[in-house]
Amino acid sequence: MGVKDMRLVQKYGGSSVESINKIKKIAKNIASLKRNGKELVVVVSAMGKRTDELLKKARSVSKTPNRRELDRLLSIGEQETIALLTIALHEEGIDAISYTGYQAGITTTGLHTKSRIKKIDTQRIEKSLDDGKLVIVAGFQGINKNGDITTLGRGGSDTSAVALSAALNCPCEIYTDVNGIHTVDPKVYGSAKKLDCISYEEMMEMSKLGAGIMEVRAVELGKKFRVPIYVGRALGKIAGTNIKEKSDNMEEKVITGLSINERILMIEIQNIEHSPQEMAYIFSELSRAHVNVDMISQIKGFNLSFTCPLNEEELFDNAMKKIMKKLPNIENTKNRELIKISLVGIGIMGHFGVISSLFEVFAEENINFYKITTSEISISYIIDRKNMKKAVTALAKAFNL
Repeated sequence: MGVKDMRLVQKYGGSSVESINKIKKIAKNIASLKRNGKELVVVVSAMGKRTDELLKKARSVSKTPNRRELDRLLSIGEQETIALLTIALHEEGIDAISYTGYQAGITTTGLHTKSRIKKIDTQRIEKSLDDGKLVIVAGFQGINKNGDITTLGRGGSDTSAVALSAALNCPCEIYTDVNGIHTVDPKVYGSAKKLDCISYEEMMEMSKLGAGIMEVRAVELGKKFRVPIYVGRALGKIAGTNIKEKSDNMEEKVITGLSINERILMIEIQNIEHSPQEMAYIFSELSRAHVNVDMISQIKGFNLSFTCPLNEEELFDNAMKKIMKKLPNIENTKNRELIKISLVGIGIMGHFGVISSLFEVFAEENINFYKITTSEISISYIIDRKNMKKAVTALAKAFNL
């Protein structure tokens, strides 16, 4: 059996390493794997809510902390975890070594607090594996061309793990606080079913549309480099979910899952002239401000409406200040009391009854909606937050989720 057949990247999320006791249990588990011949690279997140705590400290000093310094601060959380886990492994008699993102050869590009992985130089990790060491890597972080620490944004440790799997040519296991990927968030719909497998395409769509279990960039990397990804509960006894290429039997089920995005902002810009030049200018400035615009609609000669992530409200406000210098007559209103609910499945577009069934469900439950968008494998609705539970329950029952 070749070396890389015994190689594995594992990732443990914040809830899996939130206490010293849990770190010790993880150490015992991976020590056992190491003794059984596995070549292990383990990626970890910050302990529990450590990242939120660090962010809160930064915002107690400044409402808008400098993003370079914020990255330096936030990177501390993962560095704490890798050191503690490595120390715990030493107590288990395992020759382990910890690396920051920079030491692991992870180079990034893009903005601070939301960088992307550009490349990974695995030379140092490979040398450590050749020397028989178990390697622990800080997720969520890397280093840019200026030599500055950068972080990868929400779910960045997932991205770190899958990127390392691709670079090291081995499978990736993502461990969290749930038994796998469910058709619906079990915290919202208790009867949600666990999926044994899901296609890369469906998982990307669900992640993009709000399912928090996997970061969309991580799944994209998995698909691009054909990395087998397994998602399950840390130290759990129930089999998790495999993310893989789609197969024929996956298309037998029209709807695979339902995603809920509770953190959206709907914006309406009034008094816009209906001209391509004015529209181009507005969206150009929003793009420069790195506002992720979604679900656009316009009433001719009147208003422009779209959604964006709620945490980008400050970016939108900054863009609007500049836009209004050139277009002083425009105004805007915001609605923060909305959610996006999306049905995802490879078989959606091949079944013409899905959309009509959706309208029937909303009609029966008397649920109004503001916007609708579709893709080849999803249908999304914007509805009032107060109707979330009712809508999710009705759709889950209607589509046997």
